[in-house]
Amino acid sequence: MKLLAIDGNSILNRAFYGIRPLSNTQGIFTHAIFGFMNIFLKNRDEVQPDAIAVAFDLRKPTFRHKAVASYKANRKGMPEELAMQLPYMKQLLTLLGIRVVTCEGYEADDILGTLAAACKAQDADCVILTGDRDSLQLVSDTTTVLLATTAMGRSKTAVMDVDAVKEKYGVSPRQLIDVKSLMGDTSDNIPGVKGIGEKSAITLIQKYGSLAGVYAHLDDTADKTIKPKQREHLAEDRAMAELSYTLGTIRTDAPIDTAEGAYVVGEGNKAEAVRLMQELELHSL
Repeated sequence: MKLLAIDGNSILNRAFYGIRPLSNTQGIFTHAIFGFMNIFLKNRDEVQPDAIAVAFDLRKPTFRHKAVASYKANRKGMPEELAMQLPYMKQLLTLLGIRVVTCEGYEADDILGTLAAACKAQDADCVILTGDRDSLQLVSDTTTVLLATTAMGRSKTAVMDVDAVKEKYGVSPRQLIDVKSLMGDTSDNIPGVKGIGEKSAITLIQKYGSLAGVYAHLDDTADKTIKPKQREHLAEDRAMAELSYTLGTIRTDAPIDTAEGAYVVGEGNKAEAVRLMQELELHSL
């Protein structure tokens, strides 16, 4: 059994910003849908999954927002040109027999994490399609991430398994959470520890194995791996580092359907799907 789990928001955003604006004669923008479907169809044909799930965020606070008011507070809202395409995108997927998955209080990342964990428990394979590097922490012997990237102005997909993550970052997939807890993440407003960037964070996690390992050696002044100023910042920002670890950890227990076979593609309604694509004037699809 192989599940293709898609980060709907990530791929839709990538399509929206990566393709010149398109709209039908009614003024409905369609380029995000067009790009999403092209990325989806290409990867579906390559992966040949037995089941497909597409995860989307809801426009409601998650447990992270409730824990920290500043979480993702610096992000701008979804552009109207993209927002108008979202319901059509979900409708089209549903008509094609593909399950759209949302979960109040959780992010799409947590849905992907829960699906990956369910696959592992069922001795199945999970392939995650996303443009978000946060999902790399989910990579395991049963989970592979197809990371949508842009190189030299062209879209491509990097296959990230355990070895690829270790080769690129020098740490294991799960240790990426510890790295983020130290360096933070400005895009999500995750604070981290001041004065510690990616290179320093990776060095510390390579040496001590985890965030807890770093703090276990904080008072060992004979150990020169932690520089004096870093030691000072680590001591001052310990609470921030531990909070960042919690915020940066993708949950694997979102209350969604994880029954075996739950995401096998259904019959859908192909005639209605064709009608919708005609309405949107996406004739090549």
